Amino acid sequence: MSDVVDIAEEQKKYRDEWLLFEVTEVAGDDLPVRGRLLCHSASRDEVHDVAMRNLGKDLMTAFAGDPVPPDVYVVL
Repeated sequence: MSDVVDIAEEQKKYRDEWLLFEVTEVAGDDLPVRGRLLCHSASRDEVHDVAMRNLGKDLMTAFAGDPVPPDVYVVL
């Protein structure tokens, strides 16, 4: 997994998984837009392990799914 990809497109491909990117390009507002997909997994711990092996790189972790399950209510 070493090609530079569009981050938003990869999030559509790997729904309900955790993704780890090495960021290679950011938009004007410092929003990561392109990068190398280093890992994707349903296990956040697996993605964390890969991140720990890539310290020093510009990394981004994202969850490509609904952050709050539909049967859960958030109270602020």
